[in-house]
Amino acid sequence: MKKTENISLAGYSFTIEEDAYAVLDRYLKDIRGIFAEDDNAEEIASDIEERIAELLSEKCKGGIVVSLDMIDAVKQQIGDPATLAQEEADAQPTQPGRTVARKKKLYRNIDERVLGGVCSGLGSYFGLDKVLFRIIFLILFFIGFADDGLFCISIIAYICLWIAMPAARTVEQKCEMKGKPMNLSGWKDKDFDLGREVSEAAASPAGQTFKRAGGVFLGLLMLVIGSGILLGSIITPSVPTLMENLYESHMLEWGLPDFEDQLAADILTDSTFWWLTISMMIIMGVWFVYNGIMLTFDLKAPRWKPGLVLFIAWIFCLLAIAAWALKMTADFLPTITI
Repeated sequence: MKKTENISLAGYSFTIEEDAYAVLDRYLKDIRGIFAEDDNAEEIASDIEERIAELLSEKCKGGIVVSLDMIDAVKQQIGDPATLAQEEADAQPTQPGRTVARKKKLYRNIDERVLGGVCSGLGSYFGLDKVLFRIIFLILFFIGFADDGLFCISIIAYICLWIAMPAARTVEQKCEMKGKPMNLSGWKDKDFDLGREVSEAAASPAGQTFKRAGGVFLGLLMLVIGSGILLGSIITPSVPTLMENLYESHMLEWGLPDFEDQLAADILTDSTFWWLTISMMIIMGVWFVYNGIMLTFDLKAPRWKPGLVLFIAWIFCLLAIAAWALKMTADFLPTITI
């Protein structure tokens, strides 16, 4: 049995074994000692601590205790303090009053995204406020309503940047995006995965807004359709009489029709057919209204799934109409004389 301690590292909380804590503490002290004379010593040490904490958090999902093997693996990924010191020395000012900017790489910043993180990534790369790039894209988007070509260009440009700019997912990529000191050899994922991008876009703030707006629009549309169907079912009982009058006027003007016309007339003037049709219309209208309310107000369906029950009932009505029509056909065919 090993003793453990609870520690906080760069805002992350860990339960760590006592021997692993001793190694980690010594490693962090060595790093701070290497950069003790650097003007940015505190910032560099904080960056490295944050990287260590993020790597440990990836390894300790589910409340796993930090072990000595985990600390050794992280040390190999971060690197030797002496190597880090040389790396930072190469990035120090070459002349008094002149600083050498660390090299940045262009990534999408999915941690501060509204949709795909393109504008946030551009802001990090150019050192400008991400809001500025969002305003530029919005201006181009709205101007596009007056100029169709510009409208297409703004949309295509954003999509192309979305595909071309990899997302900063790993600790290494996030540090490269911000120009922080780097020496990680962790896994890199720069391939464009459409399924993952779609799921992330749906989970983004803009995606959630579009999803909610789309749900309200579809819900209101279904409410209108459902209300129209229910209103139509009120006047449907009078349809058989209208069809019968139309058929009689057709016979008076054109004479006795062929048997196909006679069969269609018998079906359309039969009250059973129309009552089955009305039942199907009412179920369909209620189904549209129910789903419209659920979508408009973003409600969760009960466990007994009334929408599914209504759909099954509608299918049964449809099958009943089909069975009744087949029976009518079977009864009518023996009366045909050639």
